[in-house]
Amino acid sequence: MIKSLKKNEDGVALREYLRNLPACDSPKVARELADACKVPYYTFNNWRSGIIRIPELAKDKIEETIGCKIFNRE
Repeated sequence: MIKSLKKNEDGVALREYLRNLPACDSPKVARELADACKVPYYTFNNWRSGIIRIPELAKDKIEETIGCKIFNRE
């Protein structure tokens, strides 16, 4: 149960970040993040929707690429 909550929490954080971008920039930034993490776009979309967990290294790369902290880590 805890893992699924964390998975969804990270997906929500990623979705909220992308939603707060201008509508014309959001798809472009999503592509850039998928490329930076070296994953296919469909995998990135699965992270964003909370279907699969975002690996810790990918979280680091996402935050490094966008230049701000969006994931809650304990």
